[in-house]
Amino acid sequence: MKGLWILIILMIVTAHSSVEGKIYTQCEAARQLVIARISRSFISNWVCLMQYESGMNTHLVTGPKRGSSYSYGILQINSVEWCTRGHRGGNCDKRCEDYLSDDIQEDIVCAKKIFDQHGFKAWDGWVKNCKNKPLPNLAHCFRRKRMTTEV
Repeated sequence: MKGLWILIILMIVTAHSSVEGKIYTQCEAARQLVIARISRSFISNWVCLMQYESGMNTHLVTGPKRGSSYSYGILQINSVEWCTRGHRGGNCDKRCEDYLSDDIQEDIVCAKKIFDQHGFKAWDGWVKNCKNKPLPNLAHCFRRKRMTTEV
């Protein structure tokens, strides 16, 4: 009986740890956006969007939403139009589950397509919490550290 409890606890811990994603900091997210060639003038909007859509969590899945859809990853890419659950598809030609990795570059590529068609208004979290509101100040994320030299 004791062995069964240990096995159950190990299964729960293993299942829980595999579901947890990376929680990005504002600066980590901003750097990923720079790598993806997002204009610096929009980076604060993107980081704000990530904060309010997913809490910066790469493994977040929400739903069901309208039409039994789900949203995936740090940018909450929706399965209605942009990806397909279980196999490649949608306008971004990806499996929705591909947006649950800690590498968010694919997420950003798809999100740029969404943005090109609909702007930030495609994300309710941005509309409610970022539009016409103070955006994160990310200047500290891009400052170069000064090196001091001793004489």
